[in-house]
Amino acid sequence: MRGLSDAKITTIISGHRPSDLSDEEAIAYDLASSLVTGSTLPALTYKRAVGAFGEDGTAEFIYLIGLYCAVSVILNGFDVPLPDDGTAE
Repeated sequence: MRGLSDAKITTIISGHRPSDLSDEEAIAYDLASSLVTGSTLPALTYKRAVGAFGEDGTAEFIYLIGLYCAVSVILNGFDVPLPDDGTAE
């Protein structure tokens, strides 16, 4: 399984877009970023995502971001703490 490098994750956590994203990573970042800011998804971003991931893949991506946001709001709303050892697992 591939993932983002620690440097890219650190950049994203700091609120910035990494400059060295692959094309697919950049499309995924732009899609997720647009969705979580609460604005309408730009048509160009959607078209790029469909080109990279297909219509079904893009729809799944949008659903997953929405689900993640909904779960986050619920956990924050009830102030659910991390486990005693401080990990998210």
